[in-house]
Amino acid sequence: MKTKVLMASALAALFLFTGCDSKSEIDESLVASSSKPKKVGQTYESKKFVLESVNANNIEVNTKLNGIDFKDYKGQKVILVDIFATWCPPCIEGIPVLNSLKEKYGEEFEIVSVLFEEGKTKADIKAFVDKHGVNYPVFMGNETMNFINDFGKIEKVPEMYLFAKDGTFLKKFVGETDKETFIKYIDNALGK
Repeated sequence: MKTKVLMASALAALFLFTGCDSKSEIDESLVASSSKPKKVGQTYESKKFVLESVNANNIEVNTKLNGIDFKDYKGQKVILVDIFATWCPPCIEGIPVLNSLKEKYGEEFEIVSVLFEEGKTKADIKAFVDKHGVNYPVFMGNETMNFINDFGKIEKVPEMYLFAKDGTFLKKFVGETDKETFIKYIDNALGK
């Protein structure tokens, strides 16, 4: 039995190594696609979301092929979408960094913080916002979860997405990110 397993493993390894071609450089044809390929003629369907805020006005967002459009911010602000959870230590530790970015860039920049957590009440999140001194809008609720799900599978929080003033996607940040890294990308988006 052991001999059969070893022979099968050896044959599988041999097949694996002999299945590669002799190209010296890696090109697109050698890399497996990680996303579902689009069918010829398939079009992108924009979606509209109205996000419920716990500390400001609700906001309307439309997805688009290469980014998102925030109705109230389009053409005016660089946007950082912050996907967070109240039980997440790096999310909580990152709040002072996000607060300082909001203060630094003022009206040119907005953080849209969206709760990736179900079962919390508006009062729970308002208490969280007050406790941690959050100075940017925080959104929650079913529509917010639908919006988050439109980003794809979220596996870690915090997860953040930076968008240009025209809504074009620029950069994804996963996990704890230092202030200098954010500044580099935000300055670039603002043309500084």
